[in-house]
Amino acid sequence: MNEVKSLFGKVFLLLALCAATGTAQAQFAYNDGGYGSPGDLLVCFRPASGSYDLVVDCGSITVFTNLAVGQKIAITSYYSPSQLKYPGTNSIYWSALARYANGPVGANGPVGDIWVTRPRTSLNTQSTPWPCKGYSTQNGAGSQIDSIGDDASNIAGGSDPFGTSPTNGSSFVVEPEGGSSSGSSYNSYSYQMANKDGYGDLDGNFWGDSGGVSLEQSTPANFTTAGQSVRADFYQLLSVSNGLPATYLGYFELATNGVLTYTAGPSPTTLTAPRIVSLVHTGTTNTVYFTTVSGGTYTLRGTNSAGLTAAKTNWPAIGSSLAGNGLTNSLVEVTTNTSRLYIITAQ
Repeated sequence: MNEVKSLFGKVFLLLALCAATGTAQAQFAYNDGGYGSPGDLLVCFRPASGSYDLVVDCGSITVFTNLAVGQKIAITSYYSPSQLKYPGTNSIYWSALARYANGPVGANGPVGDIWVTRPRTSLNTQSTPWPCKGYSTQNGAGSQIDSIGDDASNIAGGSDPFGTSPTNGSSFVVEPEGGSSSGSSYNSYSYQMANKDGYGDLDGNFWGDSGGVSLEQSTPANFTTAGQSVRADFYQLLSVSNGLPATYLGYFELATNGVLTYTAGPSPTTLTAPRIVSLVHTGTTNTVYFTTVSGGTYTLRGTNSAGLTAAKTNWPAIGSSLAGNGLTNSLVEVTTNTSRLYIITAQ
């Protein structure tokens, strides 16, 4: 009998030790900054058609605003491809947003400042800055940002009546899509960003008078195989600058493999190899038409058959170089040579 008790005691002790040493996964928790302080930066993904969103908390917005020009932050350190697989990377919408919590009237408030993305339509061309709005409008936008973060926290905690989060951690939560405007449930990012509710028709923005422009960048249906990243610029909107352009801070870039990075300051020009579209010969004039990107400098180089043994980059430059603008451009050579070979170089 004593042996049985002793064995039981050892088993009980072993179970107690297992329970004591086990580690529970930290739950997602959004920080709105409290009273009169900047909050956390949220990066959010939703599919054009699907069942789950991904909301990522990247910590205090001040980490991003204090970066020196050229410094980068890997947003992927706050989530992994296994979590991004829920919304996917093809045909999705994504944004980054934060707010400055209201404070007491005086030097620190009320504030109503927000930080939001604006999508680029061209990889190398910065978007037009958002126009800053007044305190009332931007404070309403800040409330929407808080709602996305707070509801994500509640969904991570299992309080969502529309479904259970399949996975979440200290910096991310995968949300089941759904929600209502009744105020008695917790709404997913997709519902708050893309549907009508008590705040009006959001359609990807928070104030309804932005000319239909969304905060969100999108990806095409073939994004993972298209081989072209997408960028969204990041702006600070100060309520005291009502009517003035927002302050540009940097840009987010989503690669086709799902890696998202933030870079402070302007983006470098990504040059793609120029392509000669056509050549028009008129008398002694040869006009070469070719593709360009904004920020590139293009040079026409030519040779005859005798020069083919030289490296193409050593072919003589013809005339002046040309600055690219993202359109098809042309350069001209006037020559009496009957045999000419051309290339376009870019830098």
